[in-house]
Amino acid sequence: MVNNHPDTEGYLRLTRRKPTKRKSQDLIMDRHIQLFIGKFLNGELETINPVLDSKLGYRYQDAEPFVDDPTEAEAFLLMLHENSLLTSEPCGIIACCSKCGSYSVDEVLGEKRKPSRNGSASGNSWRCLRCGELLQEDTLTLRPVFSYRFSREGIDGVSDQLLVRPLLEFLRDRGYRIESPGTLVGASEVDHTFDITAYSKKDEWVVALDFVISDGPVGEENVISMFAKVFDANPLRSILVVFPELTEKAKKLADQYEIDVVETHNLDIIWKNLRRVIPPVDEFSFETLDVMTLLSLPDHLRKTASVVCEKGRTTADEISQITKRARAVESGYLNQLVRMGYLKKERKGRLVLFSVIS
Repeated sequence: MVNNHPDTEGYLRLTRRKPTKRKSQDLIMDRHIQLFIGKFLNGELETINPVLDSKLGYRYQDAEPFVDDPTEAEAFLLMLHENSLLTSEPCGIIACCSKCGSYSVDEVLGEKRKPSRNGSASGNSWRCLRCGELLQEDTLTLRPVFSYRFSREGIDGVSDQLLVRPLLEFLRDRGYRIESPGTLVGASEVDHTFDITAYSKKDEWVVALDFVISDGPVGEENVISMFAKVFDANPLRSILVVFPELTEKAKKLADQYEIDVVETHNLDIIWKNLRRVIPPVDEFSFETLDVMTLLSLPDHLRKTASVVCEKGRTTADEISQITKRARAVESGYLNQLVRMGYLKKERKGRLVLFSVIS
């Protein structure tokens, strides 16, 4: 149970865990921290409040997407607080079993009473629902619970090292609607998470970005990881932003996979490289699928594109019935035409529809 209480401050030094302070450079190299700060920079998140949980006692759901396990969320926030990126204030206390540490405790006798200033309580009995221990209020463990807020001053202090900041600002200035992190549903119906998804004004198409921060050249594993998502989710354009650079082998692989790469050694001028691959949202150009363009396509793509032109708006299933090729084959050809800018793709529930861009 979490309650606001005027004596909460009395418990702080007794029960709050001491986090490990990390160097500023180590923090900024952690892309999870960059993405978490990006939620604040994008105006999506300002305060992180705890919520009650029957098993954990309380949890910080807003921080959970940025850690591997929900139980690590509080330690994540404490670490950012210790490094002056968050501020905190007590918002209540929670009771737990002094024997097993479970928060599943229930009062069994008497009326509820507020704890005294020294942390002790008396008069009532409590039962732990996990281990069955019967606890008196003077032996019941009381722990403080905190809410957190982003520190603008602390974030400004590391802003020159935040890769996510110029990315978000650049996309906003160019007219895109941004989600960070963003999720796209693939043809397999699997959800794929990208560091940033940038949408057109009417959400007709999307650009997907991932970024990598390293203290040296970045290898091909990051390119392969992104391609697996891109192949299934099929955004209009996919961009990998790398600080400081890719290895030569990774660059060749990105080119083979048709993933645009933006490298930078200086965040102050990254916009120059971004401008090369991301035009303003109103200037994004598409190819017209006219007769001459159809004739220029390879035979296998021309056949698929011709059916789409004839039907106007169709699915991979419908096209495969006409071409007599497997649905998976047609799906691959359709997605290739989308990446080439000839077709657009939209999802209506579980139905994926393809049509010519007019």
